[in-house]
Amino acid sequence: MKRLLLCMWIWVLLALMESGRSMGCFEEERNALLNIKAAFNHPNGSSLRSWRDDDGNCCGWESVRCDNTTSRVIHLDLRNKRDWESGLTWPLVIDTSLFLPLDELQLLDLTGNFLSDLNGTLHLKKLKRLYLAGNWLERVPSLYKQTSADAQNLSSYQLEGVNLEVLDLSLNKLVNDALMDITRITSLKALDISFCELNASKLLKGTSVAMLSFITF
Repeated sequence: MKRLLLCMWIWVLLALMESGRSMGCFEEERNALLNIKAAFNHPNGSSLRSWRDDDGNCCGWESVRCDNTTSRVIHLDLRNKRDWESGLTWPLVIDTSLFLPLDELQLLDLTGNFLSDLNGTLHLKKLKRLYLAGNWLERVPSLYKQTSADAQNLSSYQLEGVNLEVLDLSLNKLVNDALMDITRITSLKALDISFCELNASKLLKGTSVAMLSFITF
């Protein structure tokens, strides 16, 4: 009897652990991807056709890569995914909250989608590689969720909780103060700001960014 109860308890625990998944894909992440698709296709685009509401396994969708062990989304490659032939409105403003359920994301590529703004805070603690080249961005999206305690210590040099290592901002329309927060990311190893018409040498002078292994102006 005790063995039967133990087996039943183990089964319940396993069922609870799997309750957030839908056929190898977490339901919250699948819904987030569908919302991202809707934003990219607004109002009448047709890209990302494999992202279907009737397919529960988002780990098998194009441009999506999941961790083999946890089934969490870790790579999202959305390079040039907007379907211009469908007459989409552009440039596009994307709300960063769409990506926040993907909190295990390590790589996000939004290159070449004519984005004019990423509205909000893209605070993903696991994010290491962010590609934003070939858009119409004037500023870098906020990568840091500021608390009231942080607001009292704005002189703090390092942005805690930001682990970004690679940032590609090339071919954008960045304004001169766009790199203010970037200079405080001490984990950054590679930065590309080529063809942004910035006086990068002056902007980055005296900061830790000068120690990057790779900088393109």
